[in-house]
Amino acid sequence: MKRQRGFTMVELIMVMVMVGVLAAIGIPKLMGGNTTGALVFGDKVASALRHAQTSAVSHRRVVCLATTARTLVMRIRTAPSAATDPCTTAFGPLLQRADNDTYDSSDPTVTMTMTGAPANLYFQPDGTITGTPAGAPLGNVSIAIQLAGKTQRTIVFEGSTGYVE
Repeated sequence: MKRQRGFTMVELIMVMVMVGVLAAIGIPKLMGGNTTGALVFGDKVASALRHAQTSAVSHRRVVCLATTARTLVMRIRTAPSAATDPCTTAFGPLLQRADNDTYDSSDPTVTMTMTGAPANLYFQPDGTITGTPAGAPLGNVSIAIQLAGKTQRTIVFEGSTGYVE
């Protein structure tokens, strides 16, 4: 009896499955689209908003979230009655998190644009979000997370309730 040469059907199917998986993962990376980086930064921004609000309520202090196009830095007022602006560098300590004091985008093409609010957000001890340390609550504010100028995610929060969506 002669031995047949070649690949079995199972081997051929396994190779096709592996090529398909590699193509699904590798092609988006080769095409230059870093949508994952934009979505991760969007999650960081939403997390920063929630963390600032819960910290303001739990510490009973004003927390400032200073924003730029790629960075968010949180500062907390050192005393409940301090009249200083929490976002100034002379203000005091950064609000501590487990891994670091800032949220930022490591990709220069991933940025955020805030509509309906100033660059500094103030989280009050009652849970509201204002545009000044002692101001009135903001309305609906939207934050667009963009990759190379194209919006990938929109985060909306309500200043009067502090709800982040």
